[in-house]
Amino acid sequence: MLRRAASIIVLALGAFAVAGAAYSAGGGMAQAESANWDCNPKVLILGYYHCSPPGKASVLDIVTGAKSPPSVELRVFNPNGSFAGTESLIRADLYRGQPCPQDGLSEWGLLDLPVDYRACHHFETGQ
Repeated sequence: MLRRAASIIVLALGAFAVAGAAYSAGGGMAQAESANWDCNPKVLILGYYHCSPPGKASVLDIVTGAKSPPSVELRVFNPNGSFAGTESLIRADLYRGQPCPQDGLSEWGLLDLPVDYRACHHFETGQ
């Protein structure tokens, strides 16, 4: 009985690990999309593809003004679909001057969209 319970626990942990890997940092854009991340619009924005977590506002939603969540954590991909890093967006009205050390910026970059957002990249963009 103990062996059976241990086997079930090991299988359950394995399933959670596989599911978690789809959402963890790394992997490619195809892997993110297969895990239901929303990568619309599928166009390069400043040289990168951007994907939103399942069930959250997509970049397309934000760009068109259809949705304006307080903040969004995006996975960002190179043109070849490889993982570049993550990007944090916060609505400009909620931004309080925090720095963006990864990009070497004293403040987050302002995105001029239907609802303004500030952006901070968590990878080297070379900008």
